[in-house]
Amino acid sequence: MAHPCRTPQIGEPPPLPRTNSQVLLAYGLGDAVSVALESAALAKRALLRLLPQRAIEMIHQTIGMIDYIRSPDRGAGWGPFNGQTARQALFVDIIAKTQPHAIVETGTFLGATTELMSETGLPVFTIEAHPRNYGFASARFWRKRNVTLLHGDSRTGLRRLFDGALCPLSGLAVFFYLDAHWNDDLPLAEEIDIIFSRCPLAVVMIDDFEVPSDAGYGYDDYGPGKALVSDYIRPAISAHQLQVFYPSTPSVADYPSTPMAAAGLAAPGRLRRGCAVLAKEAYHGPVLASLSLLRAATDTELISARDHDLMPGTPP
Repeated sequence: MAHPCRTPQIGEPPPLPRTNSQVLLAYGLGDAVSVALESAALAKRALLRLLPQRAIEMIHQTIGMIDYIRSPDRGAGWGPFNGQTARQALFVDIIAKTQPHAIVETGTFLGATTELMSETGLPVFTIEAHPRNYGFASARFWRKRNVTLLHGDSRTGLRRLFDGALCPLSGLAVFFYLDAHWNDDLPLAEEIDIIFSRCPLAVVMIDDFEVPSDAGYGYDDYGPGKALVSDYIRPAISAHQLQVFYPSTPSVADYPSTPMAAAGLAAPGRLRRGCAVLAKEAYHGPVLASLSLLRAATDTELISARDHDLMPGTPP
């Protein structure tokens, strides 16, 4: 069902603004106040009793801005897309072939991937729940006219975008990068449903997802029913008639793009991160299938282990 554009309702609380004045204040405060703010953070229990939650968030946002001012290189980190060169190239290819009108990211963190996305020149909307990370990214991108940051839950942020800035694009191609899965409250299934219900021509890339044929790619597992594997997204695949793609590059050939990424991936047990790309087969299936850096998921890969055990004639 199509959702019409709407304006914010009277009495609806506005999102926390990313104002230039707040960034300028952080620059003005600098080192002189950062120690005081860190001390305030240590006194969190007292602050929670004395200040409203909104004020606490503003303090942590300002600390994040000062983090960036003091150590802007921290935002480079491993580099875009976990410092994986093949994933970076895959992103570039998808953008070139599908020609989206905007990019949406859930899970900004410190903005390394956002930076690469902004270089496309497309409007980039990025959502971050952690106030300190949001503050860091705000200071990093406050001069980037094509980057818009939203603070809060990714599901709320996506709905807000579809009711606002993305509403005119709901019938056009938009690229979504989903990387907001960090805790027990796993938003991914709802994110996928919101996106394809409101934007049928979307192309979605999910970070930290299992690549079934390559154990060298790691994935997130938050417990029973919350592992980022094909079984988790099967309801969405069925509901929205989606086609699933995995990277064709072997994990051993997805080379690190920065010295920090190289050092991190050299640590024992550290794996490159897998991903999956989703789109409605009728719209983007042939285009995505033509990319050399992608391969379509096989039927076997999309059958869960549970269903496989129940298939007639399947050995136990």
